[in-house]
Amino acid sequence: MRQVSGRAGGRVEKEFRRTFDSLDEIFQFIESFLQTESSSPGLLHDVNFAVEELFTNMVKYNPSGPPDIALGLSVEDGDLSVSLTDRETEPFDVTQAPPVDIHRPIEERKPGGLGLHLVKKVVDSLEYRHARGTTTIKFSKSLR
Repeated sequence: MRQVSGRAGGRVEKEFRRTFDSLDEIFQFIESFLQTESSSPGLLHDVNFAVEELFTNMVKYNPSGPPDIALGLSVEDGDLSVSLTDRETEPFDVTQAPPVDIHRPIEERKPGGLGLHLVKKVVDSLEYRHARGTTTIKFSKSLR
């Protein structure tokens, strides 16, 4: 794990193997970081959900990418900031994913997109950046 110093608890970053089996280790990493911060009830659940959805999409849609995906955590101005970075990717702006009409009967819905729809509901902000084949998805969640 590479730690980067900074204000309010600093920033930590760790790379995880590009496999669904990494999720338990990722959840432990997040929980360990949040234990040192004052957090609101439900924060761990929401953060784990959002990271799980974004990480599994990176694994699923870039299976031949480099072996690791980076996860960064930091506290900035009372907010938890989470970033996931994947290299050798094609652009796909998760912030522009079409909304899902959850009120339609399931038989009338197209498969896919529900996870990103729910991520947008549980995080406070969601950002996407793609440059030179590297995708970074960042979200924030209030610690209050």
